Amino acid sequence: MDNLRLRAYITFRLVKHRLVKAVITWPTWPDWWLAAQLTVVFAVIIIPLGLATQLLTPTLADVSGAGYLTLAARLLVIPAIAEEVFWRVLLLPHRTEIVDTRKRWAVGLPMLGLFVLMHPLNAMTFYPIAFTTFTHPMFLLAAGLLGLFCTITYWRSGSGWIPVAMHWLVVTVWLMFLGGYGRLLA
Repeated sequence: MDNLRLRAYITFRLVKHRLVKAVITWPTWPDWWLAAQLTVVFAVIIIPLGLATQLLTPTLADVSGAGYLTLAARLLVIPAIAEEVFWRVLLLPHRTEIVDTRKRWAVGLPMLGLFVLMHPLNAMTFYPIAFTTFTHPMFLLAAGLLGLFCTITYWRSGSGWIPVAMHWLVVTVWLMFLGGYGRLLA
Protein backbone atom coordinates (compact mmCIF):
# COMPACT_ATOMS: atom_id res chain seq x y z
CA MET A 1 0.00 0.00 0.00
CA ASP A 2 1.50 3.34 -0.98
CA ASN A 3 1.78 6.20 1.49
CA LEU A 4 -1.23 8.15 0.20
CA ARG A 5 -3.51 5.11 0.34
CA LEU A 6 -2.28 4.26 3.81
CA ARG A 7 -3.05 7.78 5.04
CA ALA A 8 -6.49 7.66 3.44
CA TYR A 9 -7.17 4.29 5.08
CA ILE A 10 -6.04 5.53 8.50
CA THR A 11 -8.12 8.70 8.13
CA PHE A 12 -11.18 6.68 7.10
CA ARG A 13 -10.77 4.37 10.12
CA LEU A 14 -10.38 7.35 12.47
CA VAL A 15 -13.44 9.12 11.09
CA LYS A 16 -15.47 5.91 11.27
CA HIS A 17 -14.31 5.30 14.86
CA ARG A 18 -15.26 8.83 15.93
CA LEU A 19 -18.65 8.71 14.25
CA VAL A 20 -19.59 5.28 15.57
CA LYS A 21 -18.43 6.07 19.11
CA ALA A 22 -20.28 9.40 19.16
CA VAL A 23 -23.51 7.73 18.04
CA ILE A 24 -23.43 4.60 20.23
CA THR A 25 -22.15 6.28 23.40
CA TRP A 26 -25.23 7.16 25.39
CA PRO A 27 -24.72 10.01 27.87
CA THR A 28 -25.02 9.37 31.58
CA TRP A 29 -27.21 11.46 33.88
CA PRO A 30 -24.18 13.43 35.11
CA ASP A 31 -23.37 14.21 31.44
CA TRP A 32 -26.90 15.54 30.88
CA TRP A 33 -26.68 17.47 34.16
CA LEU A 34 -23.46 19.16 32.99
CA ALA A 35 -25.13 20.00 29.68
CA ALA A 36 -28.13 21.50 31.49
CA GLN A 37 -25.87 23.59 33.72
CA LEU A 38 -23.82 24.87 30.78
CA THR A 39 -27.00 25.66 28.82
CA VAL A 40 -28.28 27.73 31.76
CA VAL A 41 -24.91 29.52 32.02
CA PHE A 42 -25.11 30.19 28.27
CA ALA A 43 -28.61 31.67 28.66
CA VAL A 44 -27.64 33.77 31.69
CA ILE A 45 -24.76 35.31 29.73
CA ILE A 46 -26.22 35.59 26.22
CA ILE A 47 -29.86 36.58 26.83
CA PRO A 48 -29.13 39.86 28.68
CA LEU A 49 -26.30 40.77 26.30
CA GLY A 50 -28.39 39.80 23.28
CA LEU A 51 -31.32 41.90 24.47
CA ALA A 52 -29.04 44.86 25.20
CA THR A 53 -27.49 44.70 21.73
CA GLN A 54 -30.85 43.96 20.07
CA LEU A 55 -29.59 40.72 18.56
CA LEU A 56 -32.36 39.10 20.61
CA THR A 57 -35.89 40.46 20.67
CA PRO A 58 -38.75 38.66 22.44
CA THR A 59 -40.76 37.85 19.33
CA LEU A 60 -42.73 34.77 18.38
CA ALA A 61 -41.76 33.40 14.95
CA ASP A 62 -44.37 34.09 12.30
CA VAL A 63 -45.20 30.49 11.36
CA SER A 64 -48.36 28.46 11.60
CA GLY A 65 -48.91 25.87 14.36
CA ALA A 66 -47.59 22.97 12.27
CA GLY A 67 -44.85 25.25 11.03
CA TYR A 68 -43.24 25.20 14.48
CA LEU A 69 -42.88 21.42 14.35
CA THR A 70 -41.50 21.55 10.83
CA LEU A 71 -39.05 24.26 11.79
CA ALA A 72 -37.94 22.38 14.92
CA ALA A 73 -37.39 19.20 12.89
CA ARG A 74 -35.46 21.09 10.23
CA LEU A 75 -33.26 22.74 12.86
CA LEU A 76 -32.46 19.34 14.33
CA VAL A 77 -30.94 18.29 11.01
CA ILE A 78 -29.37 21.64 10.06
CA PRO A 79 -27.67 23.14 11.98
CA ALA A 80 -27.69 20.82 15.03
CA ILE A 81 -26.78 17.39 13.65
CA ALA A 82 -24.86 18.60 10.59
CA GLU A 83 -22.67 21.11 12.43
CA GLU A 84 -22.08 19.03 15.55
CA VAL A 85 -21.14 15.93 13.60
CA PHE A 86 -18.66 17.92 11.54
CA TRP A 87 -17.22 20.38 14.09
CA ARG A 88 -17.21 18.18 17.18
CA VAL A 89 -17.46 14.50 16.25
CA LEU A 90 -15.33 14.30 13.11
CA LEU A 91 -12.73 16.98 13.83
CA LEU A 92 -12.11 16.52 17.56
CA PRO A 93 -10.51 13.54 19.27
CA HIS A 94 -13.01 11.25 20.94
CA ARG A 95 -12.52 10.51 24.62
CA THR A 96 -11.46 6.96 23.70
CA GLU A 97 -8.45 8.31 21.82
CA ILE A 98 -5.27 8.58 23.84
CA VAL A 99 -4.72 12.32 23.67
CA ASP A 100 -3.47 14.43 26.57
CA THR A 101 -5.43 17.49 27.67
CA ARG A 102 -2.99 20.01 26.21
CA LYS A 103 -3.08 18.40 22.77
CA ARG A 104 -6.87 18.06 22.98
CA TRP A 105 -7.16 21.83 23.47
CA ALA A 106 -4.46 22.50 20.87
CA VAL A 107 -6.82 20.87 18.38
CA GLY A 108 -10.07 22.05 19.97
CA LEU A 109 -9.42 25.78 20.17
CA PRO A 110 -8.54 26.27 16.49
CA MET A 111 -11.59 24.18 15.55
CA LEU A 112 -13.69 26.40 17.80
CA GLY A 113 -12.27 29.47 16.03
CA LEU A 114 -13.10 27.95 12.65
CA PHE A 115 -16.60 27.05 13.87
CA VAL A 116 -17.21 30.72 14.72
CA LEU A 117 -15.59 31.95 11.49
CA MET A 118 -17.71 29.54 9.45
CA HIS A 119 -20.83 31.60 10.18
CA PRO A 120 -19.69 34.89 8.56
CA LEU A 121 -18.10 32.94 5.69
CA ASN A 122 -21.39 31.12 5.17
CA ALA A 123 -23.20 34.47 5.06
CA MET A 124 -20.69 35.90 2.57
CA THR A 125 -21.03 32.95 0.21
CA PHE A 126 -24.21 30.90 0.54
CA TYR A 127 -26.58 32.79 2.83
CA PRO A 128 -26.25 36.56 2.22
CA ILE A 129 -29.54 37.40 3.99
CA ALA A 130 -27.78 36.38 7.23
CA PHE A 131 -24.75 38.63 6.75
CA THR A 132 -25.77 41.32 9.25
CA THR A 133 -26.66 38.70 11.87
CA PHE A 134 -23.76 36.30 11.28
CA THR A 135 -21.21 39.13 11.51
CA HIS A 136 -22.78 40.76 14.58
CA PRO A 137 -20.23 40.64 17.45
CA MET A 138 -22.90 39.38 19.88
CA PHE A 139 -23.82 36.55 17.51
CA LEU A 140 -20.15 35.60 17.17
CA LEU A 141 -19.77 35.61 20.96
CA ALA A 142 -22.86 33.40 21.28
CA ALA A 143 -21.59 31.00 18.61
CA GLY A 144 -18.20 30.81 20.32
CA LEU A 145 -19.67 30.17 23.75
CA LEU A 146 -22.10 27.56 22.42
CA GLY A 147 -19.27 25.88 20.51
CA LEU A 148 -17.09 25.85 23.63
CA PHE A 149 -19.85 24.34 25.78
CA CYS A 150 -20.66 21.75 23.10
CA THR A 151 -16.97 20.82 22.92
CA ILE A 152 -16.73 20.43 26.69
CA THR A 153 -19.82 18.23 26.89
CA TYR A 154 -18.69 16.15 23.90
CA TRP A 155 -15.29 15.48 25.44
CA ARG A 156 -16.78 14.75 28.83
CA SER A 157 -19.50 12.40 27.61
CA GLY A 158 -18.01 10.95 24.44
CA SER A 159 -21.50 11.23 22.98
CA GLY A 160 -22.57 13.31 20.02
CA TRP A 161 -26.13 13.41 21.36
CA ILE A 162 -25.49 16.07 23.98
CA PRO A 163 -23.92 18.75 21.74
CA VAL A 164 -26.63 18.07 19.15
CA ALA A 165 -29.32 18.58 21.79
CA MET A 166 -27.69 21.75 23.15
CA HIS A 167 -27.18 23.25 19.69
CA TRP A 168 -30.73 22.38 18.66
CA LEU A 169 -32.27 23.85 21.82
CA VAL A 170 -30.36 27.14 21.62
CA VAL A 171 -31.05 27.72 17.92
CA THR A 172 -34.70 26.66 18.22
CA VAL A 173 -35.38 29.00 21.14
CA TRP A 174 -33.62 31.85 19.33
CA LEU A 175 -35.49 31.37 16.06
CA MET A 176 -38.92 30.69 17.56
CA PHE A 177 -39.02 33.01 20.56
CA LEU A 178 -36.19 35.55 20.44
CA GLY A 179 -36.44 37.12 17.00
CA GLY A 180 -34.06 34.89 15.08
CA TYR A 181 -36.71 33.77 12.60
CA GLY A 182 -37.38 37.35 11.57
CA ARG A 183 -33.67 38.02 11.20
CA LEU A 184 -32.85 34.91 9.13
CA LEU A 185 -35.86 33.13 7.67
CA ALA A 186 -38.67 35.63 7.10
